[in-house]
Amino acid sequence: MPLTTFPASNHQPAVDAHAATVLRGLRARDQDNPITGKEIGAALSIRGPAVRAIVHHLREQGHPIGSSGRGYWYAGSPTELAPTITHLEQRIRSMAAAADGLRRAFSNG
Repeated sequence: MPLTTFPASNHQPAVDAHAATVLRGLRARDQDNPITGKEIGAALSIRGPAVRAIVHHLREQGHPIGSSGRGYWYAGSPTELAPTITHLEQRIRSMAAAADGLRRAFSNG
């Protein structure tokens, strides 16, 4: 099936409907007591991509939401956020390397 037949994903309705609830829940969590995306999704009857869109939105708004393989939490200090920031920056570099590879795919160099 060509990719163009997939429906466009739009998580804005989930962000609008659930961001405040997710924020309240995350404020009750710390690094020692994170909540998984799966738990958030089950509680709100939404899927993982919508949960990630909500967390992304909250981070863009300046909320210090940390994450690890154990889940999400509301960070109480910059130290708690350092591993999350490092992980995001590594992902940025990885995506940039993939984009560079795509640019070279049809270059004559």
